[in-house]
Amino acid sequence: MISKINWKAFILPLALGIGIWLLTPLKPTEISPVAWHLFAIFIATIVACITKPLPMMATTLIGIIVAMLAGIFKMDEVTAGFGNSTSWMVAMCMFMAAGFIKSGLGKRIAYLFVKLFGKRTLGLAYALSAVDTVLAIGIPSNNARVNGIMYPIIDNLSREMGSNPKDGTERKLGSFLVFNEYEINNASSGLFLTGLAGNLIAMGLAKTQGITISWLQWFAAASVPGILSLLVIPFVLYKVYPPEIKETPNANSWADKRLHELGKMSTSEKIMLGTFVLAIILWLTGTKFGIDATAVSFIAVGILLVTGVLTTKDMLNESFAWNILVWLSVIMLMSQKLMTLGFFPWFSKTLGSLLNGMNWILVLIILFLSYFYLHYMFPSVATQISALYAGFLSIATGAGVPHILAALMLAFCGSIYLSTTPYSAGPAALLSGTGYVSNKDWWQLSAIIGVVFNVIWLGGGLLWTKVIGLW
Repeated sequence: MISKINWKAFILPLALGIGIWLLTPLKPTEISPVAWHLFAIFIATIVACITKPLPMMATTLIGIIVAMLAGIFKMDEVTAGFGNSTSWMVAMCMFMAAGFIKSGLGKRIAYLFVKLFGKRTLGLAYALSAVDTVLAIGIPSNNARVNGIMYPIIDNLSREMGSNPKDGTERKLGSFLVFNEYEINNASSGLFLTGLAGNLIAMGLAKTQGITISWLQWFAAASVPGILSLLVIPFVLYKVYPPEIKETPNANSWADKRLHELGKMSTSEKIMLGTFVLAIILWLTGTKFGIDATAVSFIAVGILLVTGVLTTKDMLNESFAWNILVWLSVIMLMSQKLMTLGFFPWFSKTLGSLLNGMNWILVLIILFLSYFYLHYMFPSVATQISALYAGFLSIATGAGVPHILAALMLAFCGSIYLSTTPYSAGPAALLSGTGYVSNKDWWQLSAIIGVVFNVIWLGGGLLWTKVIGLW
């Protein structure tokens, strides 16, 4: 049986790709024909990732095949591109996420926090926020954290407290907790380099422009705006979207019952916890011993395989990890080639000169806000980062923004811009469809928290990065 293909979705990427290619005689003299042709293929590939005639993996494979047939890449270059360290780190961290879910450690952590801090609704929100934040250190899939661990717990807890969208009682507790999880997940995604696959994609693209940022550098810059967000967001939501139930004394007993059902900590949980702690330590200190972040993720997965917490079958079942490994490798290969062919340096210099005379802080503010609100047009984190990050970074550096600062600020924006729409990413699609939060409330609350995020991450982030000497 032949799979269904959305042929109409090919029209726009083909039209743009062919159109740009045919404009070769009119290209800037500084750009070689090869660079221009790759730019045409790159744009067509990115747009196809948005229109989605095929899944992203298939789309990017077709793009690189066309580039090979055009003589831009040799086969050896393409195969070597699949050895990209950033792509492999994303995949390895996805396998670690599978270990959290399979072992049950993620649920145990959540139940413990609810038991300890769940007497009042606001305290319960902070407890669940802390769980998501802890999990974000080693689970770069916001989908895995929300869909696999956090939402099932919040849903069960809300129903236990008498809050159920099926009988119209969602505003008692569930609405507040569900939307808080959505926004906290966005904040925790930006706090750690390994908190979101998009962070790793952005840093991989930055690397193609000669900018390298470690796990510790990321955390140092994100720590203050990230922690501020985790403290402020539950309180703001408690005021603008208050739950009807203000105290939840039964949450403790509910969590205690769930912990009793789980029983004593299993061997697989203990191994997962030990591996998780080891990974954190190595991410923080590994560079001193010549162990980079990707190597750390390989070591962690290796431990999980050797001890049986994960199996090769578990890894093969993680289709998202393998998909992202393929399409991200291709996108970064094209981006690196555009860099070496001189396209991005020209792009940076040209657009930077247009902004000549404008203070670079103002340039960064404009780019940050533009990048944030453009996410209303994108249903995917990875798609927008793949489409816009490299170009925005080139503009920023060309206008005089310190390179590391530009790379970090735009990358931070790639997690908080999820506070926009019900289709901003997988967690939004899931949570907005549960019935706990109405469509109208979702749009309004996202807009409010989006402003809060911009104040904290752009305003506070700039001040904090000044304190730590990034500019």
